[in-house]
Amino acid sequence: MRYELLETSWGTFGYVARNGRLLATFLPQARRTVLSAIRNRHPGARPGRNLLPKFRRQVIRFFDGHRTNFSVSLDLTDLPPFHRSVVSQCRRIPYGKTASYADLARATGNPHAARAIGNAMARNPLPLVVPCHRVLRTDGSLGGFSTPRGINEKIRLLRLENPTFELLARDEMPNGKTSRNPRNTAGPSLHPPAMTKCA
Repeated sequence: MRYELLETSWGTFGYVARNGRLLATFLPQARRTVLSAIRNRHPGARPGRNLLPKFRRQVIRFFDGHRTNFSVSLDLTDLPPFHRSVVSQCRRIPYGKTASYADLARATGNPHAARAIGNAMARNPLPLVVPCHRVLRTDGSLGGFSTPRGINEKIRLLRLENPTFELLARDEMPNGKTSRNPRNTAGPSLHPPAMTKCA
């Protein structure tokens, strides 16, 4: 198991690979913060160099504002089967678009499992590559985002991908203030009929 720290226009991005597959990602923060998070979650990981070079280039392009579809192979062996199904469906949400927790629940064949979907997204070990920032509540509100910067980072990622992304209705922010619920003015792309159940 190896990790690498990658400098991007947003800060230091971290990732961990095992047997040539991506195991975990860490969104940009201060370098020491990302390194500490990697060591806490994967204490057995050792420093690597130029790990997964294609993925490395894609990450840099993404944070520079280029449309990016991550084609890297994932190591999901540490996840339970339900979470793997959620990850698979979440990866199908296209760049610049959004889906709801209920959409993902239906796509996994568990239409009443929206809350469980939310819990799985909160434990997503691969943010960005598994784009949990693109998942919103059914009413269009932001929902949560389990990163140190929380909802503000979710909004920033959504706006990076789609500059027309708007905040329309009111939504409670972590700082106690209110913002507006998001709308992706390009329209949702992940409708249940278009989804396929994981094998």
